[in-house]
Amino acid sequence: MSALLNQLPASLNLLLVDDHNLLLDGLSLVLGSLAPDLRIHKAQTAEEARQLVGKQDFDLILLDLRLPDGSGLDLLRRWQQEGRLTPVAILSATDASHEVQAAYAAGARGFISKNCGAEALRDAVSRVLLGEVLPGPAARSHGRLTQRQFDILLLLAEGLPNKLISRRLHISQDTVKFHLKVLFQELGVNNRTACVSAARQLGLL
Repeated sequence: MSALLNQLPASLNLLLVDDHNLLLDGLSLVLGSLAPDLRIHKAQTAEEARQLVGKQDFDLILLDLRLPDGSGLDLLRRWQQEGRLTPVAILSATDASHEVQAAYAAGARGFISKNCGAEALRDAVSRVLLGEVLPGPAARSHGRLTQRQFDILLLLAEGLPNKLISRRLHISQDTVKFHLKVLFQELGVNNRTACVSAARQLGLL
């Protein structure tokens, strides 16, 4: 067991959200050695997860991106909007760049592959529990874009209008318009559709 694991508190309360029973059982076994008093709760749908989070506090939520009744990202965004401080790490079978970036933009503290080994999973979960934000599996440069401009670009790619982008990022619509103007100039385009298309061609999305 690593030094990181030894620093964890003796009592931990985790929530695992995934629609596959076998994966949930496997995760429970792998994470079972994290703490002497480890309580693991399981949810197979977004609704089940919402209900559990509404009833009790968790030290960490491991969340799948795709659930039978909705998107894991939408669920994460809802918790962020509600002001919930529980750290959330995405557990996914994919590490597609746009999904990784969208997860971090939504407030995820880590993006963990379902294909990683048991020790790597325990280490990643431990680091998040200790307050660390894990680097993305396919981290890459945003070119000349600032992080704020990149965040706006990600939401633009989701088709969100300025009003929703401003709400999601907690900035004014005028600030969104300013950053969009800079984005258009940087990418040499004059509309939102062309901006997203150019960003994808450049590998930014």
